[in-house]
Amino acid sequence: MKGFGFSLAAGTYLREDPDGFFLVSRQPARLLRVNESLFCLLRYLRDGGGLAGFVKENPAHDESGLLTVLLSLAAGGYLKLERIAELDQYPRVSIIVPVRDQAGDLGECLASLAEMDYPEERRETIVVDDGSKKDISRVLTSDKFIFMRIKKSRGPAAARNAGAEKAGGDILAFLDADCMAGEKWLRETVPFFKASEVGAVGGRVEGYYKRRFLDRYEAAFSSLNMGNRLILEGRSGSTFYIPTANLLVRRDVFQSLGGFREEMRTGEDVDFCWRLRDSGRSLLYAPFGAVAHKHRNRLDRMLPRRFQYGMSEAHLYRAHRDKKKSLSVPVFSGLSLLAIVLAILLLNPYPLCAVPVLFGLGLWRRAAAVKKYRLGIGQGRLAGAALKTFFSFAYFVFFHLSRYYLILFIGFGVLWCPLWILGSLALVYASAADYIIKKPALFYPIFLFFYLLEQLVYQIGVFWGCLKKGYFGLYLVKLRIT
Repeated sequence: MKGFGFSLAAGTYLREDPDGFFLVSRQPARLLRVNESLFCLLRYLRDGGGLAGFVKENPAHDESGLLTVLLSLAAGGYLKLERIAELDQYPRVSIIVPVRDQAGDLGECLASLAEMDYPEERRETIVVDDGSKKDISRVLTSDKFIFMRIKKSRGPAAARNAGAEKAGGDILAFLDADCMAGEKWLRETVPFFKASEVGAVGGRVEGYYKRRFLDRYEAAFSSLNMGNRLILEGRSGSTFYIPTANLLVRRDVFQSLGGFREEMRTGEDVDFCWRLRDSGRSLLYAPFGAVAHKHRNRLDRMLPRRFQYGMSEAHLYRAHRDKKKSLSVPVFSGLSLLAIVLAILLLNPYPLCAVPVLFGLGLWRRAAAVKKYRLGIGQGRLAGAALKTFFSFAYFVFFHLSRYYLILFIGFGVLWCPLWILGSLALVYASAADYIIKKPALFYPIFLFFYLLEQLVYQIGVFWGCLKKGYFGLYLVKLRIT
C-alpha cells in the first residue's frame, strides 16, 4: 500500500543551526521552529521518503499523529500533499442522501454511486424521503438501497439525522440528492481519517452545469466551492466549515454531538462543523474526492437561496457567540489603506502622501526581521511581499464592506457622494480580485452583474435575519494587529 506523500512547498527549506531546527519559507517570509524529531521527518520527506517509510524505520512514532501534524503544515503552506494514501482496509461507509421531490436528480445521484470505485460490500446507501408529495421510491431500481420515508417534511437536518440512526457504517458520508459522486469520491476522502484528530472530512464540490452564464458563475463562486487549498481547523474562533453536499463524519463523533440541529432549515451544516471543532476534533477540507452539484441556475431560484443563507447568520452567531468575523491587520498596510480611504472620503489627495512613507517603514521593518533571522531574502522579493500583503489586506476589507454594507453606501451616498466612490471601489476591487483568482468562464462585466446581485441580496438577508432574531452581534469584527 502506498501511504501519504508530502514534499516541501516551493520556496521552503530546512535549516539547522546552533539556535535550533527551523522550517523556513521565502514566500511569504516565515520561520517556524520545529523539534528535532519533526525536523528528521521533514528531512526524510525532502529526500524523497514517505510517511509510512519513516514510521517503519522509527516504530516509536505514531503514524496517525504525525499525519495530523503534516496535514497542518500542508494547510499552512509549508508542505505540498503529493499523494493520498491507498486503503488496505476499507472502513464501512454509510452514504446518506436526503431528498424531497427530486426524483430525477435522485436517480442520477444513485447512478453515480453505482459507478463509484469503492467495494460494494463496504458501503451502504440510505435514501431518506423528507415528505415528498410524489412517490420517489420508483427510482430506487436496486434493493441495495435502503429507503426511509418521513411522512411530513421536517427539513434536511432531520432527514440526515434519521438516516444516521439507521446507518451501520463507521463513517457517515452525507451527499445531496442533486449531487453526482465522482468515481473516486470515497477513495480520495476516507484515507484522511487516518489522521488521529480529524473528526470530519469534506471534499471538493464542482459545478455540474456549464452552459448558462449563471452556471459558470456558480461553478466558480458558489458558497459550496471551498477552493483548491487544503484547510485544517481545530478549536478556534474562526468561522471555517464544510457544506453537507460533500461531508464525511466519524459515526462516533456524529453521535457524541447529537447530529444536526433539526430546528435549522439552513446553516445546519455550519452549526454542526462549529460544534465539532469546539469539541476538540479537527475539521479537514481536502480539494479532492469531488462531487458535481446541480447549482440553482436561474436567478429566481439562486437569489432566494442566497437570501436564506444571509438570514441564517443571525441564528448561527447568536448560538455561537465565541465565533467572530476576524481580520488580521498588518500595521503599515492597515495605515496605508486608511490613508487611501480618507483621501476618498475627504476628496483630498493629501492623505495619500503618507502611503509611500508607510510603505518604506514597512519595508525597513521587514528587512530588519530578515536580517535578524537570516532568511536570505533580497530587497526585490521583500518589496513584492509587502505589496502582496497590502493588496491581500485591501481585498479582505473591501470584500467585507461589499458583503455587508454596500446598501448603506448606496443609500447614504445620496447625502454624501464620496460614499458612492468608496462603495464602488470596494465592489470593483473585491470582484476583480475574485475574478482573477477564481477564473470563471465569463466576461468580467457579466461576472460583476451576478456578483453585485448576490452581495445585495445576501446582505438584505443578513439584516432581516438580525431583525427577526433580535441579534446584531454578527456585525462586530475582531481585529488582530500583526
